[in-house]
Amino acid sequence: MTAELKRPGWLEIIVGVVAFFLLLIPTAVMVGYLQDQPVLQGVVASTGGGTAGLGAFLLVYLLRIRSLAVFGFKSVSLRWLLAGAGLAVVGYGLSLLIQYGWLHFVGADQSQSVLHNAAQAGALAFTLSLIGGAVLTPLGEEFLFRGVVANALNRYGAWAGIGLSSVIFGLIHGVGVVLPVAIMVGVLSAILFRKTGSVWPCVVLHAVYNGSQSLASALGSAPMQ
Repeated sequence: MTAELKRPGWLEIIVGVVAFFLLLIPTAVMVGYLQDQPVLQGVVASTGGGTAGLGAFLLVYLLRIRSLAVFGFKSVSLRWLLAGAGLAVVGYGLSLLIQYGWLHFVGADQSQSVLHNAAQAGALAFTLSLIGGAVLTPLGEEFLFRGVVANALNRYGAWAGIGLSSVIFGLIHGVGVVLPVAIMVGVLSAILFRKTGSVWPCVVLHAVYNGSQSLASALGSAPMQ
């Protein structure tokens, strides 16, 4: 079987994205139930994308492809990991421009305020939300949205592997300022995946970016608060 035939396809995309949404439901229900406990609500919310992504990826993996290497579980040189960290810094700067632009032209957006609650509630809550947002989420979302979605779409060229996969990644994050920000992060990550064929630089990018956002929130400097 050729490498092209081994690459995940539309079956994996559909199953993965649908499973991701379904696996987000328990987190959404719990977040709604915890409305009178905003700190715990934020901690739980920070884990949603990661747990849903890991669960959806596992389901995709069990479908028909039994090689993790096919999904981008490949070692890369240190320079590519550092490139991921560097692109995260670039992405953070771009996200500030997007958020301040949104604030100026559209108005305040409180869609991510639940995450700020945990980041600003002390060392324990911050640490738990950081683990959820900067460790669990990058692993789950990159395994699924780069290792499966961008990977499958790369067969159609950069417009699909980078552009279309990033739009899908943005849409799963919802509407509001989070949409263009997530698309931007998706583009940077998808470029890395297309260049390296590995999910690990993408995980580093996502982890450093989310960690920077969490730290900014804890320090009270996130623009959309």
